[in-house]
Amino acid sequence: MPTSDAFGQGISLISLTDAPDMSKAIADLAAGVIPRTVMRFASASARTAALAGDAAPVEGMLSYLADVDRLDVYIGTAWVEVSTKREASSVVMASTGQTSGQLLTGLSVTMATRAGASYRLEASGLVRSTLANDRIDLLIRRGTTTSGTQVGGGVHFSNAGATGESLTAVGWDTPGAGTTTWVVTISGVGSGLVDLTASAAFPATFTVKEI
Repeated sequence: MPTSDAFGQGISLISLTDAPDMSKAIADLAAGVIPRTVMRFASASARTAALAGDAAPVEGMLSYLADVDRLDVYIGTAWVEVSTKREASSVVMASTGQTSGQLLTGLSVTMATRAGASYRLEASGLVRSTLANDRIDLLIRRGTTTSGTQVGGGVHFSNAGATGESLTAVGWDTPGAGTTTWVVTISGVGSGLVDLTASAAFPATFTVKEI
């Protein structure tokens, strides 16, 4: 008679005392193994159509949906997403040159993004101005240049002097499927010359997290 696998997964294995039946042996093995793998489907509706009747989902099953790039687990009553959210960061440990306009800080993140997903972006660093009480903007932009789409409102200070102010800018973005690049810029809105001052002791940082 058939025996069960040694890992306690309930997979039926043919034994040497069973009558030869290769078709049944392969079918039994497939029926035991496939539901315990990560099954792939084009969409949730395709999964529902496939996993019905004798093939109805059971608790602990895993499936991957190609249309939304999502991994799900069945918890007995519903399919629940398994977190595979992406995160990336950038660190700069060198100061920028002074400018009276806007310039790139060197903080940049490029990562694969998913359709329908939202991303939280946070940049921080020490900025200075040659003019006391000058206004400096720290901005996050989607793209690779200072003319890219601004993401979030940035942070504005009106008291940034030569000693510097630590600024933080936060934004949210839904760029869609593909590869997306975000950059961080500073802008001297007032009359002084501004720069971002970074070092190994006090680096500037930029983090992007899928939420």
